[in-house]
Amino acid sequence: MLFLIFSLYLSFPARLLSGSVKQVFKEIDVNEDRAISQTELSSWFNFQDIEYLKSNARDHFSMFDKNRDQTVSWEEYATIAFGATHTETCNEVYNDKKPAEFSKLGDQVQEAIMTAVRRWRAAGGWSMGREEFTGFTYPELFQHMRNVVVAEAYQTYDTNRDGKVSAHELLTKKFKLTKDQVEAFSKGNYDIKDTPNMLGLKDRNNNGIFEKKELSYWLMENRRMMRRKEADSLFVAIDSDNNTRISLPEFQRNSNKIKSSSIGRYIDIREEL
Repeated sequence: MLFLIFSLYLSFPARLLSGSVKQVFKEIDVNEDRAISQTELSSWFNFQDIEYLKSNARDHFSMFDKNRDQTVSWEEYATIAFGATHTETCNEVYNDKKPAEFSKLGDQVQEAIMTAVRRWRAAGGWSMGREEFTGFTYPELFQHMRNVVVAEAYQTYDTNRDGKVSAHELLTKKFKLTKDQVEAFSKGNYDIKDTPNMLGLKDRNNNGIFEKKELSYWLMENRRMMRRKEADSLFVAIDSDNNTRISLPEFQRNSNKIKSSSIGRYIDIREEL
């Protein structure tokens, strides 16, 4: 059952772009100066990543839209995500009831259902179209949905229930940092290379509290920053003459590096004959 719940995030992506090495090079070279800059490569990584998220959400929309009416109802979603035997229970929970069957479910499943209900209501209500379903599936793409996720974070990580999420609460519970690591983070000395999901997370006013706007920024920026970091590293690896520009020959010689990147999963780069 939990496999179905998380299948949206683990499924293999459809190919969004297919072309020869030269065609992909031209796609990235937006100013058409016959070279790829670091900014162009980073922007292309981010664009392809967002396009993949939207495409993946559209594919899953079709999977959940069983009656093919171009909308997905909560009941349709719950039947597939949590199993047909729990459909009625999910419907009652959605309608603010707590049936006896719900209390018999494991804590992890109960929390998954409650999280889905909160996000489903915020995204569009009982039935939703493709755009709303995309917001439900990938809330980081939409401001109003990020607010829901931030509220969930406050509920989850505010362990002492004081209405705040301290650096210690979030970093120890979500990222499993030790006391010494939390102290290093607060001083700006923690190396996050082993925890890339922390990119963009910062106590900007140094008050020891992750405020809602700070968590919202992190949710919005983290994925983009991870793609930019990967793109920057790839740029250095491909720019063999270190002139801060990637030429077509350099790109052709290193197309395998693009293919093996996270973005390479979304595209089909064909070698020229």
